Amino acid sequence: MQEEVPNFSDEKIAQIVKEHYGLEGKISSFVSFEDQNALITTPGERYVLKIANKRWLPEFVKMQTDVLDHLKKEAPNLTVPSVIKTSNGDDIISVDGFLVRLLNFLQGELLTNIPRTPDLYQDVGRFLGQFSEAMKTFSPEATEGSDPLWKLDNVIACKEYLPEVIDEDARDRITRLFEYYEKNIMPKLPHLRKAVIHGDANEQNFLINPAEPTIITGLIDFGELQFSSQINDLAITLAYGLLGEDDIEMASSQIIKGYEREFAILDEEREILYYLMAMRLVTNITMTSHTAKLFPENEYILIAQKPAQELLNKLEQEKYILA
Repeated sequence: MQEEVPNFSDEKIAQIVKEHYGLEGKISSFVSFEDQNALITTPGERYVLKIANKRWLPEFVKMQTDVLDHLKKEAPNLTVPSVIKTSNGDDIISVDGFLVRLLNFLQGELLTNIPRTPDLYQDVGRFLGQFSEAMKTFSPEATEGSDPLWKLDNVIACKEYLPEVIDEDARDRITRLFEYYEKNIMPKLPHLRKAVIHGDANEQNFLINPAEPTIITGLIDFGELQFSSQINDLAITLAYGLLGEDDIEMASSQIIKGYEREFAILDEEREILYYLMAMRLVTNITMTSHTAKLFPENEYILIAQKPAQELLNKLEQEKYILA
């Protein structure tokens, strides 16, 4: 619903940061679909003000700040945003019915803009593995998270949108994948390790220092946190990290190698990993197809799903799935 989406003016945002955080600076908007994010540039520092969509439960917003605090204690070598408290010592405040938080801004180049190398792929896995290790000890107060249609453990819910996939070859492949998934993968999900996962560790959320282009320096955007099968984080990173990659074997093996050095993969997770990766691509394709149906004038939506279709095709051709 439109009234759930925050749309604060720059003047209102300036008032919030001055009144509650004692800060003054330039206000710039970040692109955000359901929430509202603003960059606050002061003479000495930059911050991100995050205003949550009203459809997110307060417990979910609190979990995002709790996870950041947890990582600062359990994995201090991992760079993630820090929560800035208000002048009253609060992590989260309510303004006009919207939950508001302030985080520090992390410097760095997005992974998507950096040429990929085996060493860089391996370091993606290293960072994510350390994150998974740290999250073993996090006990969430709430298990509900972001949009249920984007939860990998709940991918079967996307099946109703399969008829909206226009590409016949992709629709046929996804049909066969759903059949295999329901028979061979779903029964195993209850027995997998569970934890709160990042849920969206992709090339848009990993940060790199261009001076050291083989090392991941940070991770941002914790808005897709969810209690889930823990191996899903690795599957999601593989799904996005291999888009447009010609050498699937090299890239995936390096990410997995880096991950396993920090967090051991169990046999029952390993045997279904590529199928979980494929099902993340299925979510991408089915949900963008549904969005394209809702907004037929936006031709870009279907163009943007082509890399996912191509990767899904490669996974089958190279016998990672449906062999």
